[in-house]
Amino acid sequence: KWNPVNFFIYMRDMFTFNFGFDYFEGLSVWDIIRAALPYTLLLFGTAGVISFILGIPLGILTSWVRSTKRESTMIALSTALNAIPFFVLAVWLVIYFTALKPYFPVRTVFPLSWLITNPLGVAYYLFLPLITLIVIEGASHLLTTRAAMVSTLGEDFIMTARAKGVREGNIMFHHAARNAMIPISTRMALELALLMSGAVVVEIIFSYPGIGHLLYNATLELDYPLAEGALFIISLVTIITYSLVDFIHAWLDPRIKL
Repeated sequence: KWNPVNFFIYMRDMFTFNFGFDYFEGLSVWDIIRAALPYTLLLFGTAGVISFILGIPLGILTSWVRSTKRESTMIALSTALNAIPFFVLAVWLVIYFTALKPYFPVRTVFPLSWLITNPLGVAYYLFLPLITLIVIEGASHLLTTRAAMVSTLGEDFIMTARAKGVREGNIMFHHAARNAMIPISTRMALELALLMSGAVVVEIIFSYPGIGHLLYNATLELDYPLAEGALFIISLVTIITYSLVDFIHAWLDPRIKL
């Protein structure tokens, strides 16, 4: 029977990571999640950083070559890549690079100690999952950045800078890019949530030992405490990511007060 006391006990347990024990092995749910969480953060964080590093500069450069064949090619290619679902690209890569051309392993499992002792081995096992996330997210960042830059380049202060004889490179990277980063960062928050969901799907397809794979197995086995705990942690990571974007907004625009 539900009552307010039970609800507050439940909330206390959730925020102290007391998720109970899994149904099959009797292990602490938090201990199981804690072992898988670093793998998800590694995949999610690495893919997010690399897709930003590639997508944003390419988006700026694409806006610089407007009304050219290079721009048309970049937009067409990015739109096509952005339209591919994560699971479709992941399955294609698995079929080609693990079955037809077995250059990479089917299961991407490695000990975390390899981050220090064998980083090349980590890169080898992470290559296909990272490519899946980076290609699609990088294309999305390129399109978002280009749209924001084109809008910013039409502002009056850009015309004034050009009238003063400021070099085009300085206008693009110092004037336009900084002002365009505010709408870009807003869009990036939504993209990070999409990246997190994509990471969950990619973990399942590549048998990557992260929280997404854990959630998938728990759902199949009807292990409710483990599934609930995994969903809570995924939601928590997403909320923390949104909060970080708010701080980035405040840094980019001092008028924004947190």
